[in-house]
Amino acid sequence: MAPQYAGLLAPVPAKLYGRIVGDEDCLSLNIFAPAWASDAVPAGVQRRPVMVWIHGGGNAVGTAASYDAARNYAAHDGMVVVTVNYRLGVLGWFRHPALHEADSGTAEERSGNFGTLDLIAALRWVRDNIAAFGGDPGCVTIFGESAGGQNVLTLLASPLAAGLFQRAIAQSPVAETFSVHEATERNDLPLESQRTSAREVVARLWTAAGKAPDVDAADQALHATPATDLATWLRSLKPEELLSVFKPGSVGICLSPRPVRDGVVLPLDPLPEVFRHGAWNRVPVIIGSNRDEYRTFLADKPEHVRLLFGKLPLLRDRAEYITESNFYSQAWRSLHVEEPADAMLAGGHADVWTYRFDWDEAPAVPFVRPDILLGAAHGMEMAFAFRDTAGELDIFGINTSSNRAGRRAVAQAMGDAWTSFARVGVPRLSGDAQWQRRTHGMAAETLLIDSPAGGGLRMAGVRQDIASLKASLRLSPQVSSGESRCRIYARVFLWSPLFAGLGSEQEYAELGREFGCAQPASVFRQLTEV
Repeated sequence: MAPQYAGLLAPVPAKLYGRIVGDEDCLSLNIFAPAWASDAVPAGVQRRPVMVWIHGGGNAVGTAASYDAARNYAAHDGMVVVTVNYRLGVLGWFRHPALHEADSGTAEERSGNFGTLDLIAALRWVRDNIAAFGGDPGCVTIFGESAGGQNVLTLLASPLAAGLFQRAIAQSPVAETFSVHEATERNDLPLESQRTSAREVVARLWTAAGKAPDVDAADQALHATPATDLATWLRSLKPEELLSVFKPGSVGICLSPRPVRDGVVLPLDPLPEVFRHGAWNRVPVIIGSNRDEYRTFLADKPEHVRLLFGKLPLLRDRAEYITESNFYSQAWRSLHVEEPADAMLAGGHADVWTYRFDWDEAPAVPFVRPDILLGAAHGMEMAFAFRDTAGELDIFGINTSSNRAGRRAVAQAMGDAWTSFARVGVPRLSGDAQWQRRTHGMAAETLLIDSPAGGGLRMAGVRQDIASLKASLRLSPQVSSGESRCRIYARVFLWSPLFAGLGSEQEYAELGREFGCAQPASVFRQLTEV
């Protein structure tokens, strides 16, 4: 497990939460294959499709060890499944001029995209070795969730990953990358997560080491320090020291600029532009999100939830929570699913399928109401995609006997779709349902994934871009007041680390004048970013 702040996504005792755990020697992978005899491993055309899982966690936390449910694909579907570990956080993505200039290695090694290179190395290992386990190196599907989905998108864009996989599934991805300038230079942007560039981090480290009274003085001193000396000092630091200058948020996630558009490992253009105009690894792609994606990140926020007896979350205002989370979740989908998918289509790539996961049958426990608190939240689809009906990936503790039948139906549907896609490059559904390719102008472009009680599997039109989302904020009858409109705009488009930069103070002021809200946007800033 890579060094990280321990939390829900690290398989360690709860007493270690908040501490730094893991080891820099973390580049390992796990393989699950059908239980065949050693003299009966498939060869030649009998080799099985390979599925390579990339775990999520903000590219800051998590481990492949949490996803042993991947063995279900081997046992049920005859797949060979690989789950991989890779470097995270500042050890995974860090583009500092001293390391770049002082390093005598290859351009790839100086790129700062170490975590991306780890994943490429894992795929090369799969190419060279998976046949020994009965896997077909010419039929590899990469799939991942959240940051794992982000890494799937970057592997699609990376010229170094060409030919290493033949299909890709991005579950709830973040289609965000950073320029070399953003990843390197200090700035005065308002969000803590935006002020974690390499120069900022090194200035904090320099200050923490007692070499300067504050980060500004440290930055001045560092500019005068020879690159070779600084690189030597940075490499002498332990992972615990490197991570100590970050402030962990939800489940230990520390945000910083990653991955980096360096022009070697990743193209210089943002991902949608690469998909629209550039050369990328054009393989069949599934990309989608969950209907209530952002509730995972709001469910512990004091603005929305108070704790009864110190542990039972109670919503302060259900209607406001639902409305605000809907705008967050739709912004996620618009920016990180719709935009890259449509960019692929615009670039002439026809093999794109989109989905939205809608299952929301958590028990309606009185007062707590996890069915509302979570809905179809971020991360909830993973158990279903892995055919997990036993509760191994029930991270929210919502499996009950009353929702068992629906869970099994959704798990069968997603498992069938994911594995058929891995086999032949087309997702196939059982029964009469059909998952159609996304095309320009189609009225129903997305597969909704739900239990029979929730409407089942069906194609629907859910496309919405950021401009129309902002327009709906002005017009929506679900938004109760002008102040609520301003609060949602500020939190989603100004203060969210995932969407900051999509709004402006000018737009906020115009909205305030239109709906009679005179409060500055800073009033609505969240107490914590993630």
